[in-house]
Amino acid sequence: MRKTTYGLLLLALTLNIAAARPQGAAPAPAASSWDLLRKIVLVPGMSGQEGKAADFLQAALPASLKVQRDARNNVWFTAGEGKPHILFVAHMDELGYTVDKIMPQGTVLLKPYSSFLPQVSEGRAFVIHTAKGPVEGIIQPAADYYVSQTATAAGARGAQPAAGANRGAVPTQAANPPQGGQAAPPAQAKAAPVAAGQNPPAAKPGAAGATPGFEVYLGVSTEQEARALGVAEGNPVLVKKKLVDLSPDIMATRAVDDRAGCAALLAAALQTDWSKVHGKTVTIAWDVEEETGLNGAQVLAKTLKPDYVFAVDTFVSSDTPLENKRFGDAVLGKGAVLRSIDTSNVTPKTEIRKVAKLAAARGIPVQICSSRGGNDGSVFVADGAVDIPLSWPGVHAHSFIEKIVKSDLDALTRLVMAIIEEWK
Repeated sequence: MRKTTYGLLLLALTLNIAAARPQGAAPAPAASSWDLLRKIVLVPGMSGQEGKAADFLQAALPASLKVQRDARNNVWFTAGEGKPHILFVAHMDELGYTVDKIMPQGTVLLKPYSSFLPQVSEGRAFVIHTAKGPVEGIIQPAADYYVSQTATAAGARGAQPAAGANRGAVPTQAANPPQGGQAAPPAQAKAAPVAAGQNPPAAKPGAAGATPGFEVYLGVSTEQEARALGVAEGNPVLVKKKLVDLSPDIMATRAVDDRAGCAALLAAALQTDWSKVHGKTVTIAWDVEEETGLNGAQVLAKTLKPDYVFAVDTFVSSDTPLENKRFGDAVLGKGAVLRSIDTSNVTPKTEIRKVAKLAAARGIPVQICSSRGGNDGSVFVADGAVDIPLSWPGVHAHSFIEKIVKSDLDALTRLVMAIIEEWK
């Protein structure tokens, strides 16, 4: 009898708990593009080695979307059916270096793999991503680093040797001389001036008057010790990233270009009710190797034949005090950007107006601006697609402090979702 009573009490308690739970409660909201950006920006993905970034995106997308991934690590999915076919694409690759040679004294020579400004890398913490895991190091400043930095700061903006253009390694201890004998005296470390913003020509380490590439100090003193850490030729080398919150809604870090675009598309994919997308085909793609020649987009263009392509990438803005406002003037905090003209594409005025009208109807702030540079959508134009690039305004592009405003990323995400729902 006692067991029966306990059983009835347990049943009643269970029923009461079930009744108290709200029926048909909405699922937890999908992560915002801002939250997703703060995660994906920390995932390594140098151009040509984007596997981990592709893993992150693929894992974040539900299986119901039937995500595809090719051998190059392009990731995409397609929903809906019929015409028009609209494609959104953002690139997941980032700037970096590769390990070119491990020196006898345990330092690592780097090969530039994309367009970092060389004068901002010296003295910075970088991470070598090895098969054994990340290995941290510091790019050694050139012997004349302080002198060249001071001269640059004091000089005019005209042509002059780039800061740190002379890439001679910092003199090492006599017990570990660089390859080729004793450390060269300062006079031998000098090289011919290099135009500002350009990387110096490669040279053989140890050659008299040579200008080696960047050299990373790992805290070891022999090649064997460096290799024991897992360091090998070809390893990607990326800046050690740190999220700097300038305010609750403004962030600066490395690789906002184009992880912000990736985050906007990912958030839109997670927040869209794809069962309600009718009368069109929608593809969302994250491609590779944009920074090194739009290579991933060119692979996708062989099989994807959209009518409209919306390339989502940074808009390099002149919204800083000393820059000329006549070009690239998109104001941070004033919304998403419709990129009307760039080096690779001219968007038809009718399509710009169409997107702007759609945004206005939903109260989404947008700016219409022109810029230099290319975009992934341009490679689809040859097969008849209309390229309509979408952006957010950002400053200090291709540096360690690329800045983005939360409201601009939110506006971009809302604009992507509006196009998915209403484009005809």
